[in-house]
Amino acid sequence: MKDHQAGRVHRVLGSNGVGLHVREWGNVDAQPILFIHGWSQAYLAWSHQYDSALRDRFRLICMDLRGHGFSDKPLDPEAYQNGAHWADDVAAIMIALALKKPVLVGWSYGGFVISDYLARHGTRNVGAVNFVGAAVISSSPPRHIGLEFIDGAMMAASSDPAIMVEGVRHVVHATTHHPMSHADTERALCAVSLTPPAIRAFLLMRTLDFTETLANLDRPTLVSVGDNDKIVLPSMAEHIAAHVPGARLSRYPECGHAPMIEHAMRFNTELAQLAGEL
Repeated sequence: MKDHQAGRVHRVLGSNGVGLHVREWGNVDAQPILFIHGWSQAYLAWSHQYDSALRDRFRLICMDLRGHGFSDKPLDPEAYQNGAHWADDVAAIMIALALKKPVLVGWSYGGFVISDYLARHGTRNVGAVNFVGAAVISSSPPRHIGLEFIDGAMMAASSDPAIMVEGVRHVVHATTHHPMSHADTERALCAVSLTPPAIRAFLLMRTLDFTETLANLDRPTLVSVGDNDKIVLPSMAEHIAAHVPGARLSRYPECGHAPMIEHAMRFNTELAQLAGEL
């Protein structure tokens, strides 16, 4: 790990006027990589990437999704259940920071956000895609989603503080196969606490299936998945890889839902290879 750098901070106006918190590291003229975190997390989830040698070679951009981190948090369900908002938030960041064909890296719920973008804006300004423990289907009854997440997420969305806290603890500790370091655990808990419980609930209400969108993805695609993922099951990654033409499936043994944390060195090497080929 490199010494921590806070990064350059941007405030980008996203869809329907929502302010988005964005940070970047590296050379502005290098190949851009846009990192999109998961449900009830923040840009901090990518610390093992922006505090690594990746920033010496690439332009790294991390966004806080609407309702998360240090971005605006409107308490209106429509702000989260309309896919156009997620898609246009990503497009707004691309425009504001003049990102030319970035690699889109989506972890967990970030898979939905990337799919929202692809469904609405296509691949014209996309260099490549890395789905990381990513979800692309949300259904009732759930498909490819683990009970570890369902049970914890429902609790974490509760308005009762005692229930909510237990749900948050459950989800964070179920994220990795082996326990995270104290620093990573505390960082994850702090990031989760920045999302109001009501917004967690709004995100859980979406019903989605981006299988058709995947079939039209014509950019180099890497699908990274932990073999022991109990949040988004490995079968989801297999579904993505089976439907994206030419996608490469990268399986991580002894790994849960966060390859970029649990096996950061390997993850960064594979991401650098994907981005470097552009």
